[in-house]
Amino acid sequence: MPQVQLPIFPSGVKYINANIGVKTQEDIVYYFNGSMPIYKHHKGDYKSFRFITSQMIELGNARQVEVKAAFEVSIESVKRWTKVYREKGPGGFFEKKKRTRKGRVLSDQMIIEAQSMLNALKTPKQIEEELGVKRDTLNKAIRDGRLLRPEGKLTESAEEQFCLPEASTKSSRSIVDSEAPMGVATTNTVGRIAAAIKKSSHP
Repeated sequence: MPQVQLPIFPSGVKYINANIGVKTQEDIVYYFNGSMPIYKHHKGDYKSFRFITSQMIELGNARQVEVKAAFEVSIESVKRWTKVYREKGPGGFFEKKKRTRKGRVLSDQMIIEAQSMLNALKTPKQIEEELGVKRDTLNKAIRDGRLLRPEGKLTESAEEQFCLPEASTKSSRSIVDSEAPMGVATTNTVGRIAAAIKKSSHP
């Protein structure tokens, strides 16, 4: 990732070219066309600085090399800001970056909590909202046997949230247990959950 090179704003009047000047006064950067102020922003507002200088370049009031020299930034940065202005306009400098929310991994404690919610006939959507675990993760845990599907009667909308195959038979569970690399203990998550709950209720 390239290192960000911050602009240097002059304390006195500095001319970008014969028409455009810039001056910093009380932490505010002023831009002038002759003696008339045309822009201003706080010296720590780099987004506004990039927008203003890019707009001056696009309007023909300044050249990229003049902005580079006046504020001691790299020519690559000036070109990049100008490209943002051309493609997205002013909004390209102020748009918020979207953050992708990552799903949480099911720990043993979360499995216990999720199973308790399932036993209370809460839907995967409700569990997702309360625990921050994606429904796909919950359904996968049920398919893997780490969680038990609730035995109570569910509403039709809740039923649709469980994208699961038919419940496994005793014989099929035996096959899965026998094929597990470390034996039945690795697949008997429900048993481990019950033991953990029993242990926590008896100090």
